[in-house]
Parts: sequence; C-alpha cells; structure tokens
Amino acid sequence: MLLALLAKMLIGALLGLIISTTGVGGGVLILPVLIWLFGMDTLTAVATANLMSMLMKISSTGVHFRLGNIPLKRSLIILSIMLPSTLIASYGITLLASIDAWHQYVQLSINILIVLAIALSLFIFCSQLFHSTTLIDDELTKTSIPISRFILPGIAAGMTIGATGVGGGVVMLPILTKYAGMNIKQAIGTSVFVTMLLSGASALAYGQGGYTDLHLAVILSLGSILSIPLAKFLLKNISERTFQLITFAFILCSAMTMLYRLSSSV
Repeated sequence: MLLALLAKMLIGALLGLIISTTGVGGGVLILPVLIWLFGMDTLTAVATANLMSMLMKISSTGVHFRLGNIPLKRSLIILSIMLPSTLIASYGITLLASIDAWHQYVQLSINILIVLAIALSLFIFCSQLFHSTTLIDDELTKTSIPISRFILPGIAAGMTIGATGVGGGVVMLPILTKYAGMNIKQAIGTSVFVTMLLSGASALAYGQGGYTDLHLAVILSLGSILSIPLAKFLLKNISERTFQLITFAFILCSAMTMLYRLSSSV
C-alpha cells in the first residue's frame, strides 16, 4: 500500500516537473498515463486529467509569476476569450455521454479530437521551430501583435481543452507565440496560468457528471509539489531554444502515444 502510494507520488512529481518547465502536460502527458498506467477509459481520463491539470498548475503558476513570465493583463484577456467555449464544450460532452446510445461514440470522438489537436499543434510548432525569425526574442515586435488575432484560435483552443483535456502545451503554446505576441517563456507561463483556470472550470463540469477520480487526482497532484525546486532551477538556467526543443520532443512523443491509442480503439 505504501509503495503504491510512493509510486503514484513519484509519477506525480515527474508530471509536475514537465508541466512546470514546458507548459505541456495537462492532456498530452497525463491522459496517456491515466489510460495506460491506471486503466481508465477515455472520458474518465479526460475528467481526471482536467482536475489534475488545475491542481498541479497552482504551484507552477506561482513559480512563473515570481519569474515574471506571465503578462497579467494580456493573460486575463486571453482567459476571457477562451473560458466560454471551454465551458460549452465540457458541458456538451457530459450531456452527450450521459445518453447510453452515444457514450461509445463520445469516447471515440474524444480520441480523434486529441490526435487532431496534437497533429495541428505539431504543424504550427514545427513551422516556428525551424524558421529562425519566429524564434527571436524581440519584445517590440511581439508585443505589437494585436490581441484580436487571438480571438478565433483562442475560441477553438478553449473548445479543444473543454472536450479533450488537451491544451496546455499542445494547443496553447503555438497559438500564444504566433497569435498573442509572446516569446516561449511567456507562452509557457501564460499557458500554465490560463489553463489552470480553464481546466478547473472543465473539471467542475465533468465532476458534476461523476466521471472524475478525485482520490487519484489529489495523490498525483500532491506528488507534483516535490518537483517545484528543480523546476524553478531549470527555468532560470535553461535557454529558450532548449525549452522549445524539449517541448517539441514531448509533443511528438504524446502524438505517437495517442495515435497508437486511437488505432487500437477503432
């Protein structure tokens, strides 16, 4: 019993470290872990992942605030754009899943949406990663981008987060750097902060439907606290380019994992 508890907390610590340092994790890494290691079905995994994402990102948000990685005004505008679509998607999924005839199709649809979200983000991220002009930390150029460019991508990202639990790094990072005028560290900090609140709203919707494994979510989230000192050290000492490459590697691994999951369920 004690060994199982320690193993869960260590898994939580690893997930927390990845979320804090890359912005990736809420759905991209947590979903495969819940499905493969803990044997959850897709809908329960999405519900639990949203709650875990919120709990894990509370401490991570504090780290990024102290490091100055979260432009608060712009982050709140982004949150106001994304929140309505996140809630609509979350409550819509729980409503459809409550209908027995639709339950299986809802789970299959979620798997497909997860793979599509990851594939799209990989395309956007690759286009930025291998074009040097998008990697320059030019604050004047980036902050001049009007936030209105973020509205449509933000609504789409909010719906993706609400329906699949995917969004922190896979969806948010590419659109924050491309459409919200942020460098990679600002994008990671803003992604952690905004998706903490969005995941909380989505978790509330799924929790009302009875899909969330509250006990496991709390244990893994407590484990994530163990990684905070290491995450803070890495954020201070690793270059922006290195963060981009690490983030890309995690997104690619998650894409392969969820694609295999989809092929197995069809």
